[in-house]
Amino acid sequence: MGTEQVFPFSVVSVVEDVLQHQGGRLSDVNLASRKAEEASLRRYEAAGWLRKTVGVVGGKDLPAEPSEENFRLGLRSGIILCNVLNRIQPGAVLKVVEAPNDSVLIPDGAALSAFQYFENVRNFLVAAEEMGLPTFEASDLEQGGKSSRVVNCVLALKSYAEWKQGGKIGIWKYGGIGSSKPPISGKTLLRKNSEPFMKSLWTMPSGDRDAMSDHSLNNDSGHDRTEGGSFPSLHSLVRAYLCDKRPEEIPMVVESLLSKVVEEFERRMQLQHETLKITQEENIPSEVECSISKATSVDEEMEEKEDSQELQVKEELEEESYDTYNGHDESSSQYFKKQELVEQQNKSIQELKTIVYQTKSGMKFLQKRYQEEVIYLSKHLHTLASAASGYHKVLEENRKLYNQVQDLKGNIRVYCRVRPFLGDQPSYYSSVSNVEEGSISIITPPKYGKEGKKTFNFNRAFGPSATQAEVFSDMQPLIRSVLDGYNVCIFAYGQTGSGKTHTMSGPNELTEETLGVNYRALGDLFLLSEQRKDTIFYDISVQMLEIYNEQVRDLLTTDGANKRYPSLY
Repeated sequence: MGTEQVFPFSVVSVVEDVLQHQGGRLSDVNLASRKAEEASLRRYEAAGWLRKTVGVVGGKDLPAEPSEENFRLGLRSGIILCNVLNRIQPGAVLKVVEAPNDSVLIPDGAALSAFQYFENVRNFLVAAEEMGLPTFEASDLEQGGKSSRVVNCVLALKSYAEWKQGGKIGIWKYGGIGSSKPPISGKTLLRKNSEPFMKSLWTMPSGDRDAMSDHSLNNDSGHDRTEGGSFPSLHSLVRAYLCDKRPEEIPMVVESLLSKVVEEFERRMQLQHETLKITQEENIPSEVECSISKATSVDEEMEEKEDSQELQVKEELEEESYDTYNGHDESSSQYFKKQELVEQQNKSIQELKTIVYQTKSGMKFLQKRYQEEVIYLSKHLHTLASAASGYHKVLEENRKLYNQVQDLKGNIRVYCRVRPFLGDQPSYYSSVSNVEEGSISIITPPKYGKEGKKTFNFNRAFGPSATQAEVFSDMQPLIRSVLDGYNVCIFAYGQTGSGKTHTMSGPNELTEETLGVNYRALGDLFLLSEQRKDTIFYDISVQMLEIYNEQVRDLLTTDGANKRYPSLY
């Protein structure tokens, strides 16, 4: 047999670390499961007592072993609670609003009767508080409520009923959760059943124990004794880890534990191998790297180099002094040369030390300066972020106020524009008497020899001299509402030759002054979107239609065959 490998760490310590890690991780899970189990048993006890008190028919909405949700839904109407309280304390709740005969379990979120919800639950809580029972909130019976307080109230009512049936001996006082005896769990039996397995696991013949002690303890003594670890501590950890396991679970648990021990063992071996490799690489001489990060080691290297050079020079000088007896002239010249060389080297070393010190000081100054700039920039960015957030809030408020003003002016606005006379038409044929800002007066045909007038009111009236810019200026605010998500429709209506095309598009030869509403609206849209490009991205599409003689035409198509839309009739 080959020689056994001596590991640089204790195998027992590996097992102890794995057991401590697994035991700590499982303790929280066991505690949570025990709490959930205890809460379920208390809920079952409360539900069973309620069903027993009101009867199976009265407690049909409450299962014998309900979940937390079913328990809450069963008591949500307050009927069961009021009936139970009246049986224990007759007349405690004078009026109980019963559910319809065909009532079923009301799902969560369904509309309850106002009397059932408020009257029954409120009357029960008032009576329970007068009796000195711990109460709960009405919201605890809703989704997300604390059903534990409802369970506590029911169990207190049960304790009060038992005290009353026992002859009211002494003063009744509910002790809360601690007063009810917890049910006997099966964990105690499982622990007793698992103890023989633990004893058999750690019981072995004396000869085997001595053999194991001669081999394992010799290898582990250097680690376990110094770290405080020993076989008794490992024995206690294994017992604590397996004490709450069932017998049929122990083989799988041990197998899982062994796999984790092997993984931890391999991880430590790999770590030890990497550490050894790094140590070997550090022992290999390498060239000196002149960097600022290794400036602290340069001083020591320079001092060692200086000492070695001085020692070497001293040895050479001693050898030369021995030869001076044979050649005085030659040895004296060599001695002075060596001395000059040593002085030059000492001077160079001092210069290098000065450079290194200056470099370290400069790096510290730059690092401090960089940290100060980072702190300043972070504060400045925080200020800018706060200002930007406030700006966006103000901008959003301005948009809302702007659109509210537009709504106050009217969702539907009607404008009237009087077309000027053409060049060959005399102006005295005009039937328009007067054009004001919001009204227009028309001359009516004479009747009974008298000339009449009629006045029509609009949101805005434009005379014959109104320009295209004046017409667009009153409806320009509506264009901004389009970018805020509102639907805006602008159309011209009138008989043939009244100037609809001129108002909406403009003349054949367009200039900046003669542009119609369509062109000006599109230009305003693109201008606003360009101004807001840093905050909002807009996707703009345009479609221009014409309705003429009950036909819809697309004005943006170039194909004459497809220009006319199909008739809607």
